[in-house]
Amino acid sequence: MLGLVIINGLIDSFNPCAIGIFLIFLSMLFMMKKEKKKIFQISLTYILAIYISYLLIGLGLIKVILIFNIPHLMTFIGASIIVLVGLLSIKDYFFPNSMFSTKIPYSARQLILKWTYKASLPAAAVVGVLVGISEFPCSGGIYVTTVSLLSQKATFAQGFFYLLIYNLMFVMPLILIYIVTANQKVAMKLMDWQEREKNHMKLAMGIVMTVLGIILFKWFI
Repeated sequence: MLGLVIINGLIDSFNPCAIGIFLIFLSMLFMMKKEKKKIFQISLTYILAIYISYLLIGLGLIKVILIFNIPHLMTFIGASIIVLVGLLSIKDYFFPNSMFSTKIPYSARQLILKWTYKASLPAAAVVGVLVGISEFPCSGGIYVTTVSLLSQKATFAQGFFYLLIYNLMFVMPLILIYIVTANQKVAMKLMDWQEREKNHMKLAMGIVMTVLGIILFKWFI
């Protein structure tokens, strides 16, 4: 289970939205010439807000599954969501303007950007929570399936421990980005790269999610 939790958390972590918003935050802070201590505080607040909001979603799912005793049903639902979102992500790469998409709704994106440009500690906390909640419908299939498997194989205490690890993997790219972008030029180059390659990231994520969903259907349901 530990290996599965780590792998699923890392797969779930490659979300263009969370990474893109974080890079916007960093670029704003650099342009405002914030000192390194302030950049660290805002970055840490953003990452922790995503971590805690996603962790609370997972704990809530475990409670629901245990109360209603529906782990197999939730695994089936989660695997179905993974395949559906994976196929939609692949579709978005080839037909980006067609109906149905994995993009965060326009109103939510506007709200996130509004708070992002405030570039403060409260704004970082608000944006982290908004991103964590907004991206769950798109990437939450992996999370739902992982939580369902934990409900079958582990106690609530063990499940809580595994969720701590899962969510650490989930925010790991953000931690690494902060470390790498200590230099402003590196941050700008990384932001440009992310903007150019976000569609390829979505395609790769879609393929991985579709394959993972099929594997879950075959071996765990």
